[in-house]
Amino acid sequence: MEPFEASLPPDLARLRALRRELGDWLDKVGASSDQRDAVVLAIHEAAANAIEHANGRVTVRGAGDEDKLLLVVSNTGRWKGSGPSDGGVGGLTLMRALMSNLEIHVEPERTTVRMRLDFSPKKLPHGFSRVTPASRLRLDPQAHAADGR
Repeated sequence: MEPFEASLPPDLARLRALRRELGDWLDKVGASSDQRDAVVLAIHEAAANAIEHANGRVTVRGAGDEDKLLLVVSNTGRWKGSGPSDGGVGGLTLMRALMSNLEIHVEPERTTVRMRLDFSPKKLPHGFSRVTPASRLRLDPQAHAADGR
């Protein structure tokens, strides 16, 4: 599988091109549409966080085989504030729900987010994926209607 690599400046406007390039790569490597959507959303969230909170150059790398995708988002720059946290229902919660594994390494001048998405297309029925974002997030439209959202 051909690896993926993209580097972008700290500019949120560049995320659109990143999503498109990453989606094209995922299509080439045979990811299902659910897997593609999950990866693109998780990587977008990690890259956006890096741009917003560390204000440094962001690098995205991806590689995989028939069983999994490994993805790394790293940035240069010092994190503004206390650093990444799990408070609230935010980006880290979303990334954890979408990926099989998520690890975050914070250093003084660099933050690295490592993600893994496990899949085994040969063992799954056609059209099914191990990652279905709505089911992993347990989204319930009725619950939001009940509390007025």
